[in-house]
Amino acid sequence: MGLSICNIITDLHDQELSRHGDTAFPIACYTDDLSQVKIPWHWHEEWEIVLVTEGRLHIDVENAHQTLVSGDGIFINAKAMHAIQNSSQSPGKLHSAVFHPRLIGGSMDSVFWQGLVQPFYSNAATRFLLLKQEIPWQKEVLRHFQIAWKAIAGEQDDFENLARFYLSRAFRSILQNTDFSKSNLSERELAKVNRIRSMMEYIEFHYMEELTVEKIAKSVSVSNSACLRCFHEMLNTTPMQYVMETRLKKAAALLRSTDRSAKDIALDCGFNDTSYFTKMFRLKYNCTPGNYRRSS
Repeated sequence: MGLSICNIITDLHDQELSRHGDTAFPIACYTDDLSQVKIPWHWHEEWEIVLVTEGRLHIDVENAHQTLVSGDGIFINAKAMHAIQNSSQSPGKLHSAVFHPRLIGGSMDSVFWQGLVQPFYSNAATRFLLLKQEIPWQKEVLRHFQIAWKAIAGEQDDFENLARFYLSRAFRSILQNTDFSKSNLSERELAKVNRIRSMMEYIEFHYMEELTVEKIAKSVSVSNSACLRCFHEMLNTTPMQYVMETRLKKAAALLRSTDRSAKDIALDCGFNDTSYFTKMFRLKYNCTPGNYRRSS
């Protein structure tokens, strides 16, 4: 099993495509240094636990913006949109594990799944849980997680049982100490989450076309100002900046996976001016499209 660097690859709806573990043991552990890169917006069907091991990290989960210091962590529920980046110039490092709840819940017919795991897994209102080291039970959750993470990363003897045991203990502590009737998000905030998902999906399907704020707003029947406000509050960006990020992300993927010319890729990704595409690509990736392809 071992350890991996987290490489986020998403589909048209920003769902992560990477497989975390396998069917028999559905978990994967990662370590990342975010001083040079960031983990972009994405979501997955699995749970995720993140522990900050050095520095300060800025973690966005849908419309919640959190800064965590070394020793703190976060539990992210299934299907929650999230992104992580360094919050300063100093190194920001993390350990994370992405795992399907059946690792600890077992069969969907079991009492563990139906009585314990499923109610939390399907709770659309509970998107995340902050884990602070100064709170004893949360510190214990993070300790259990770190033991499981190290067992898998180091491929210790019987690491499968160790990981399942300590992750189960961590989840038990979460259940015992959390009131899930108190939602992370209000009804209004849930509506915002659904709205931003729909606008992001519209952009993913139309990024190669000429897009405007008006078109994006119209896709969910809101005003231009409401569209701008939603992107600012949820993603801390503007609709057109998100369009640019999407186009550059798609272009980078095509540069990595095909031998098509940069000019053709630029046109297919919504850039009518090749020189402008090269300029914006250089701003994002600190190199030309050609150099990016060679280094990839």
